[in-house]
Amino acid sequence: MQKIITLSTCCLLLSLTCTVWAAPVSKANRLVHLDEFSDPYYVGLETAKLSVPQWVGQPGVEAVMVLAIDDMRDVNLFETHLRPILKRLQAIDGRAPVSIMTNTVDPKHPQLQKWLKEGLSIEAHTRQHRCPCLQNSDLTRAKKSFDDSVDMISAIPGNPAVAYRMPCCDSMNSVSPRFFAEVFNKTTPKGNFLSVDTSVFHLFTSNDPAQPRELARDTDGQERFSKYIPAGTGMVNLIEDYPYPYVIGRLCWELPCLMPSDWDGQHRNKPSNPLTLSDWKAAIDALAVKQGLVALCFHPNNWIGNEKVVELVDYADKKHSGKVKFLSLAEVNELLTRNVLGGQPLRAANGRDNGAQIMDIDGDGYMDAIVANEKIRQTRIWSPKANKWITSDFPFPLVSVDGNGNRTATGARFGILQKNGMASVFIHNEKSAGLWHFDGKRWIKDPKGLDGLQFDGPVMSSKNGFDQGVRLRDLDGDGVCELIVGNDRQNGVFAWSDAGGWKKLPFGLPAGTMLVDAQGRDAGLRFVDIDEDGHDDVIFSNAKHYSLHVFSSMKDGWGRQILKSNRTENDIVPMIVRGDGTNNGAWFARRHMWVQNEDTGAKLPYQVDSRHYKTLLTGDTRQQTRSSE
Repeated sequence: MQKIITLSTCCLLLSLTCTVWAAPVSKANRLVHLDEFSDPYYVGLETAKLSVPQWVGQPGVEAVMVLAIDDMRDVNLFETHLRPILKRLQAIDGRAPVSIMTNTVDPKHPQLQKWLKEGLSIEAHTRQHRCPCLQNSDLTRAKKSFDDSVDMISAIPGNPAVAYRMPCCDSMNSVSPRFFAEVFNKTTPKGNFLSVDTSVFHLFTSNDPAQPRELARDTDGQERFSKYIPAGTGMVNLIEDYPYPYVIGRLCWELPCLMPSDWDGQHRNKPSNPLTLSDWKAAIDALAVKQGLVALCFHPNNWIGNEKVVELVDYADKKHSGKVKFLSLAEVNELLTRNVLGGQPLRAANGRDNGAQIMDIDGDGYMDAIVANEKIRQTRIWSPKANKWITSDFPFPLVSVDGNGNRTATGARFGILQKNGMASVFIHNEKSAGLWHFDGKRWIKDPKGLDGLQFDGPVMSSKNGFDQGVRLRDLDGDGVCELIVGNDRQNGVFAWSDAGGWKKLPFGLPAGTMLVDAQGRDAGLRFVDIDEDGHDDVIFSNAKHYSLHVFSSMKDGWGRQILKSNRTENDIVPMIVRGDGTNNGAWFARRHMWVQNEDTGAKLPYQVDSRHYKTLLTGDTRQQTRSSE
């Protein structure tokens, strides 16, 4: 028995998708995404962008669209359906960059080699097309379907196995943090892995001041793109106004999909409707405005028809005259690796952390990069004026590698400690210790960077390769981060002094909560502004108990307890982490806590469990119904 939001409540919520209220976010918290545990939904309008000119490496190209077609099982069917599209793409520059999301194929089929020579890429879509992939309390089966698909496309000669799309991600909530943490970011039994996902759907909205009204809204004033959110599905697999690549869990490039897919289009407008094509054309124009990237999700049937995809390519080519380029998923991955990360892939050869971080270091609204591993230690700053990357050193590695090739994060924590808004980085492990500030060109070590960081021993960010729960986060909204430490032995908050050094504050994390457990794993704590007052609250939930404490002041910290309970059968707060330390699939968005995993998939309406913030704050479950489906 679990509680879920009623249909009327959820549909009302989704009808307001593009006017969701959001509390003001401190600009000093622009780097907290680096500490997220595989959250696929953290980006938005205020997130620094990774624009196409930063990574495409081709003068004059300002926007990119990926044509990614789903559900290949019959090679001949796909050849027939795609051939007119491939011919139109080849007329542009002699290439046919389409990505085929594949369920089942013979890796030795001769047509695959013909496609690869033309510029296509063959990508993964699970073997059984499970909708949702995580369902029926069977994570092992879900991972096997994913792994078999990855191994299959990896066996195609000359095909760089790169990308994945979740089945039914355009029509249901089949995507979750648990999938990324426990499936995608692992390797297959054969050691294969992917680096790109394209399962999260993107909405252009009128909330973006950069978008002309005629692109964001229909002639009747209705939101052009959110109208395609499929009614009756409770769809929350969405981000808004961020058509750019971003990183999930340090190991996955997310390339967002355009809402609508052809399924969403036919669901609203009926198959092959010119209204869907008209809105796709508007999306091309909106993409050009943002200098962004989206992937188009379509299928080999009459939901849109290949002739309309040809017309879309023709429109982009003629309207934007070389400024909009079509690339395959494999090409995007190669260009991101080459031009953003200086040739270093996001994942190392064994699929683990390669010491690459994407963040806005200098606060100019553009993503920068740091790559620091056993081969290179480099800071890469994007200069929009010079339209190029400016490189300098970085003081220590972000990953350590032992004699067996095991790769472990070294404990670097980034935040804002300077009034000019530029980044600082703290680290304290057995080999590296200190605080460095970026001055616009290089990292400068602060001689007082460790002063005052004592609490039942020194405050370390990593020990014996285990995360010690140190985080930098602005708690009072003054533009400067505090340092929080929360592990099984230490619990405290420290403030940075303008004169240098740290001062311990009179509060810590709420009793019974911590950021990491004794093994350095996610303990189940999230910072979320549940009461929407502009300050992060602390919600904690594991297999044993849960709690919610709201922030009150810099004297009392999270001094107001709202919820605290041992776990029972029908709990107000679902687990954030499970008893085995794995991610349970929880995220926070649109005034809700959502959970999607194998225990909600194919069991609960909309495939998710959810809690409105009001429910969390009041414990009032009257707006929820129970279901044992």
